[in-house]
Amino acid sequence: MTDYRGLGFDPAPGHAGAVAAASERFSVAFTVTGAPPEQWAGAAADGFRTRLEAVVSELTAVRRAMRAAAEVLDGWATTLLGNQRRAEELDRRALALRRALAEASDEVDRTGAMAAFTAADGEAHDRAVARHDALRRQLDDVLEEARLLERDHRAEARRVAERLRAEEPSTAIADTLTGFSSITAELASVLLGPPRPASTRGAAAAFRAGLG
Repeated sequence: MTDYRGLGFDPAPGHAGAVAAASERFSVAFTVTGAPPEQWAGAAADGFRTRLEAVVSELTAVRRAMRAAAEVLDGWATTLLGNQRRAEELDRRALALRRALAEASDEVDRTGAMAAFTAADGEAHDRAVARHDALRRQLDDVLEEARLLERDHRAEARRVAERLRAEEPSTAIADTLTGFSSITAELASVLLGPPRPASTRGAAAAFRAGLG
C-alpha cells in the first residue's frame, strides 16, 4: 500500500490484485452434464428432467451474471490502476513541493532577520517571500487535483457497485453469489463432474477489498 506522505491522504483506495482475483473467480467455467438415458422412463425420470431443466435455467442466468460481473471488474481494475498511477504522480509532486517549501520558509526567516540592515537584504527577503508563496500555490493546486481525483475515483467505485448490483439474476451481487454457491453444490452432487468451482466467499471478499 502506498504511503501518500506528500498528499496526506489516499485519493484512489483499492487493491487491484483483489479485483483481479474476484474477476477470475467470476469467470469460472462449468457445464451441465448428466442427462438421463433415453430409455429411462417413469415418474422418477420425468422428475429428474424437470429438475434438470430448472437447474440449467438457473445456472445459465447465474453464469451470465457472473460473466457480466467479471467484465465490470476488469474495467474497474483498469480504472483503479490508472487512478493509482495518477495518485502516485501527484504524491511525488506534492512531496517535492513540501521539501522546497520548507527550504523556502527557512530562507524567508533568514532573509527576514537581515532585511532591516540593507536595501539589498530587504529585496532578498521579498524574493524569498514571493518564492515561498509561489510554492504554496503550486502545492495547493496539486492537493486540489488529488481531491478531484478522489472525488472521481469514489464516484466511479459507486457506479461499479451499482452495475454489479443491477446484474441478473438478482438485485444484489451478494444474492447472486449465494445462489451460485447453492446451485453449484447441488450440481456437484447430481450433475457435474470435478473440478468444483472455487468458493465464492473469496470472490465476495476480494470484491469488497478491490472496490476500495
